Amino acid sequence: MIKKTTYKDQVVEYIYKEILKGNLLPKSQIKESHLAEELNISRAPIREALRELISIGIVEYRPRVGNFVVELQPKDILDTYITRGVIEGFAASVSVFKDFEIDNLYNMCIEMESLAKENKNIELIDLGDRFHNIIVEKSNNNQIISFAKTLSIKSHLMFSKYWPKLYIPNQIKERHILIVDALKSKNPNEIEKSIRTHYEETGKKIAKLKEKGE
Repeated sequence: MIKKTTYKDQVVEYIYKEILKGNLLPKSQIKESHLAEELNISRAPIREALRELISIGIVEYRPRVGNFVVELQPKDILDTYITRGVIEGFAASVSVFKDFEIDNLYNMCIEMESLAKENKNIELIDLGDRFHNIIVEKSNNNQIISFAKTLSIKSHLMFSKYWPKLYIPNQIKERHILIVDALKSKNPNEIEKSIRTHYEETGKKIAKLKEKGE
């Protein structure tokens, strides 16, 4: 049973997590009736959630057929990562982080390595999401925060699937520490470049794996 925020928001989260866990694969059909029965809610919030996921670009509606999980193509993957890097890079470059916030981000980097070593995929993705959300939300710009959230859903679905082929646990930690070090420098150009590079590198790697059919 859904308990927090709106029913629509929780359906969005539920579908997102089902895709993240691999229970809903690309091209899989998402049936309103099954969701309504499983979550014990009416179809109205489910339809709202599906419309939101369609707008994000991870679900597609086929007339007279139904809703399906999108299979993201290499260009869409790369565009998503590059755009997220641009948005987050700007957000970070105009923000000032206090010492305790920097320490918190650094500790999260250490924890990411531990989670990766233990193959705790969902926990790793959630922690990475919190790490990057802290950076974006520091901008206090609601438009940036909203758009970044949309992009993060798509990028995390891809990262969750491919990260073991991209980076070893220590590399995951070190790549995020580079961002923390840039934030400590308080140099806007260095900060923005660090974050944009962080996303672009991963986007290119995932797009290349997708092109190979992996």
